[in-house]
Amino acid sequence: MRSLVGLLLVGGLCPAASHVNLMWPVSRLQNPSGVPGPSASVFPTHLDGAGGCQNFACLWFNQGCQPGCSECSDIAGGPVSPGPSDFRPNTCNQPNTTMSPTITNTRLRTYKDASDGRDWTAQNPWRAPGYAPVASPCGVAGGGSSPGSWMSEALEEHIVSGAVTPPFIRRGFDGRDLPEGPVTIWKQGSKQEVAWSIFQNHGGGYAYRLCPKSSNITEECFQAHHLEFASQQSWIQYGSNHSNRTFFEAVRVSEGTNPPGSTWTMNPIPSCAGPDGQPVQDPECPLPMFPPLIPGLFGDGPGACITWGVHGPVEGYHTLYDSFGNVVYQAKCTKGQGLWWGEKFQFSIFDEVAVPKDLPVGEYVLSFRLDSEQTPQVWSQCADVSITPADILAVQ
Repeated sequence: MRSLVGLLLVGGLCPAASHVNLMWPVSRLQNPSGVPGPSASVFPTHLDGAGGCQNFACLWFNQGCQPGCSECSDIAGGPVSPGPSDFRPNTCNQPNTTMSPTITNTRLRTYKDASDGRDWTAQNPWRAPGYAPVASPCGVAGGGSSPGSWMSEALEEHIVSGAVTPPFIRRGFDGRDLPEGPVTIWKQGSKQEVAWSIFQNHGGGYAYRLCPKSSNITEECFQAHHLEFASQQSWIQYGSNHSNRTFFEAVRVSEGTNPPGSTWTMNPIPSCAGPDGQPVQDPECPLPMFPPLIPGLFGDGPGACITWGVHGPVEGYHTLYDSFGNVVYQAKCTKGQGLWWGEKFQFSIFDEVAVPKDLPVGEYVLSFRLDSEQTPQVWSQCADVSITPADILAVQ
């Protein structure tokens, strides 16, 4: 049986790829070095590293995934902005199989139509939540398995789209084959906190699912154990301080979703928009893509400013050099802007999920799945959960 692991945050800047991280429960990618305890981290707790890409966890995802296709193509993600020259309507390997969007209500959209009226995100995962296929419900290193040679155009395209691999991990390694991580205890019938964070924002929406380890760890298994949210509230939390929470009304949807009737939650943080309402990569971030659910909180995240946040959101390489000291990459942000965005996004997005009362006791894998709207990509990362009996008094 395949096993899973836990994730955290460490990041890569990708102009066209979203990068997010499962923050709670602790994922299998939390501590791949094997060094026990917080002494191996620059942060007091892993929640203090929110907004970065610790341990390169944000590089485990699925690419070229569109609703209606039977599998992900691993074709690099779509455009950052819907200009006519870079508009990619279809990355599916199976012509004429993509389905029509089920999310058409503008209140549930995280991007606007193009200035010329084109619905440029219509075939991307969030437009039909849960219907896009995945290569792995726990993500794959670099988003897919087609490596390309070191000097190939295919590899260059993957890098430009953010589909790079964690160091020393081969592209396409399946997250289900990672060692098991820390085990979080959940009781039957309880409400449990779950959380994720943003390194680079590309909208969309998310859900949490379980699969018993006694089963085959497949997307179908997770779909059969989709977790419902316990309330209409979400909140953001900076670091591990529970007193530093800002609550807001979540935007949830259960129509047009897969499994049918399952509840998904819209990404509450708007990305950056220009005066025309279209996506823009600008460190000043002129406008939010939609009205912020938390006043003043919007943006593309630290990934728009730094190439690698090796330890977290406030530390990264702003400028890259070749072996001769020549500049080969310069982030669009100043160092001060990079630090500002890193600190602004050092929060996790929390929800409560309801653990079913009749869920059998045993060992489970938790899968966090975020369906992107801007690109044909799905972020799926896993953690380990043990379901224990409900307290007798609580049942009474």
